[in-house]
Order: sequence, then structure tokens, then C-alpha cells
Amino acid sequence: MGDPVSEAAITGAALVRHLNDARFASLRALRQLLRALDAERIAIGVLSPDGSSLQEELVWASGFGRCGESERILSCAAFANEIRGWLASTKDALSIAIDTRSPAWHEVPCDQLLLVRDCAGANEGGSLVLAAQLRGSVVLPDEAARAIAILLREYACRREPATLHAGA
Repeated sequence: MGDPVSEAAITGAALVRHLNDARFASLRALRQLLRALDAERIAIGVLSPDGSSLQEELVWASGFGRCGESERILSCAAFANEIRGWLASTKDALSIAIDTRSPAWHEVPCDQLLLVRDCAGANEGGSLVLAAQLRGSVVLPDEAARAIAILLREYACRREPATLHAGA
């Protein structure tokens, strides 16, 4: 048995690629990743080129949280410098610790914000990313980040043309 996060991401990517309903398949993949990461909330969205905001497209939340399509815009100003450094790198994943005293806590109430992108999919309009709000600290193996990047690539190929606003 392999890493549960990698398995959830690869299974999700296969669902997105092969099912006619890409929205359903993507939400199913988010649900699987939420469980594998033990996350509170997980979303696919577009990160602005300067790293200052994330516009969600799809979201899955634990408990009774809202799931499905989302137009929420999350401010990343509190950790924009970390995100800009990550965007300039070739790393697939970024983990940001969120302290309860941080101004970001009110918008992102979690212990850790995990961002994963497909480095090959970056463009001028922003980067498609997976954002997971985690309860505790999780070290994401490189293989799991690459598997999530594959899921993002499949999602990018199949998402509706109306969602191609790329953070605009």
C-alpha cells in the first residue's frame, strides 16, 4: 500500500480524466484528498500572479461546511511574501504555519495552509492550486505533491470555459 494522499490524488485524476462529469469527478477527488490529508477544508482555485489572493472554484469541507462550486476570494496578504518566494521556485508544494494570533487566522482558521500547484501549468493569469486547511502539521512527500499536480493538470484540461477567469 502506498501513500494515501498520492493514491487519492491519482485516483481523483483518473476520475476527472475518464468521467463525463468533470465537476462531479473533481469534487469526489477533493473529498478523497480531504480525508487522506485529514483536512478541515480543501479547494481548487486560482492563485493571483503576485500571490496576494486565491479565488476558489471548487471546495469540499468537513462536517457541515459548504461543498461544491465557490467564488470565495481568500486574501493571502498575511503570507504573500512566502507565496511569492514559492511561485518563483520550482517546488510543487508550500506549507504555511498559521498561528492563532496571526491576522490570517480569521480568514484561514487552521494550523497549516498547504498549497500545491502544477509547475507546468503556471501562466500570466495565475496558477491553479489546491489549498488545504489542515488541523495539524503535515509534511507532504514529494511524490504526493506530484500526484496532486497531476490531478490539477487533469482538472485544468476539463474545467468549464466559464471558470477560466484565472483570478481576474
